[in-house]
Amino acid sequence: MNKIKAFFSAEFACLKDSVGKTEYASWWLLRIMMVAALIIKYKELGPDFSMTVLQLGLNLLATFTVTLVRLILIPKRVVCKLPFRSQTYLNVLIFFASFCGHGLNYIHDVMSWDKIMHLLTGLLCVFIGNELIAMFARPEDKMSPLLRTFTAFGFSNIAIVVWELFEFFVDYYWPESCNQGYNIDPDRDPWFQAIFGFGAQNENQWAVFDTCVDMLCAFLTSIIGAVILLAVLYRKEKKVSASNAQEKEAVTAV
Repeated sequence: MNKIKAFFSAEFACLKDSVGKTEYASWWLLRIMMVAALIIKYKELGPDFSMTVLQLGLNLLATFTVTLVRLILIPKRVVCKLPFRSQTYLNVLIFFASFCGHGLNYIHDVMSWDKIMHLLTGLLCVFIGNELIAMFARPEDKMSPLLRTFTAFGFSNIAIVVWELFEFFVDYYWPESCNQGYNIDPDRDPWFQAIFGFGAQNENQWAVFDTCVDMLCAFLTSIIGAVILLAVLYRKEKKVSASNAQEKEAVTAV
């Protein structure tokens, strides 16, 4: 019991040092919104609620990802150091992809919403990758901004490929899931057909074309994310160097 109390005490202290009160409150606001979306969709869909409960329910659980990982894997392993800040970036994706996409039905009502989500995913995965680097770094380790950005960019691309492989198999082998591979409408996504032509109207090809375009969207924004991250890290390094120089001058003067 004492070890459990010590664990939760350490977790709350870590949470307090990692994210601000407003940021933490936003986690719970999203969770409440996801629960509300589940209740509303149940009233709307009735017997057809099963697929929505899978999508919204799993994404609601995903808003507890960092907490659950750190709680389940109590022993001091690398993955137990999963940074709390990564939950914030993940929650942004869940808000737009799940709450807006499935809860507010944007995925069907807003043109190319799925592609917009992949553009956002590529961008945010770079920053999630930057947070995850802390899991493997020791306190005395120091990475250059360029190396850290390159590593975060690599994580983003791995995450993109892994997700798209999963989505491809869902699209191709489980059309009942109503995933985007079987939802692309040439009238709503004219640019998609303009790129790939009428051959993409063959239902068996939708999953392949959808996967390729999703990867391309995410890859392009991951490049943008890497450029932004590199600029931010260089700026932080410059500030730290300036601060250290001032402290050295102060000590020398004394």
